Amino acid sequence: MTVAANSALLTRIENDQALSRYFEWPCDFDVTRREPVEVLHLSSGAPLVPVAGCGTGGTYFLCGEPAAGATGGAADDERPVIYTDSEGHSGLIAHSLREALELIAGIPYWKDCLHLSRAEQARPEADLLEELESDFLDAVPEFDPEQQRAAVRALGIELPERTVLLRRLREALARTLPDYVVHNAEGWPYDSL
Repeated sequence: MTVAANSALLTRIENDQALSRYFEWPCDFDVTRREPVEVLHLSSGAPLVPVAGCGTGGTYFLCGEPAAGATGGAADDERPVIYTDSEGHSGLIAHSLREALELIAGIPYWKDCLHLSRAEQARPEADLLEELESDFLDAVPEFDPEQQRAAVRALGIELPERTVLLRRLREALARTLPDYVVHNAEGWPYDSL
């Protein structure tokens, strides 16, 4: 049984070619790329289940065991999600797979929100997101908002306002310590995103 078979949302992405293409690019969430660059584990001892990768070698993981009595499907979609990059950084990015996919679909440039100066972090969220989106659109001129809306409909989710998505990302990252710290096989912790 594949990992995606345990998640209703991942199964939808796998089974819908247009949806899969949208999440692969521009969202950089490829459900066919599930092999992390190294063996990893959480500080809490909870299991990490790779569910997707990105073009730069990063991996998205579901954290922990499914809820007691869960048989897969929607219950697995409520597990927290960690993203690790190939440079040894990681962090909790969402409290559920649904929230992670809302973030990734709604702000495909979400990783740019991780590397901000203090001055940028202090800016009004709407202004910051507008500038980041403008940079994204310059870099990815083929981005089609209609494809984004179609992907969201096909996945059966609704996108909150971008500022809500950014706040949820920041809140999730702040909860990384202590239970969601990723360690490599030698026990070295990854740095925070």
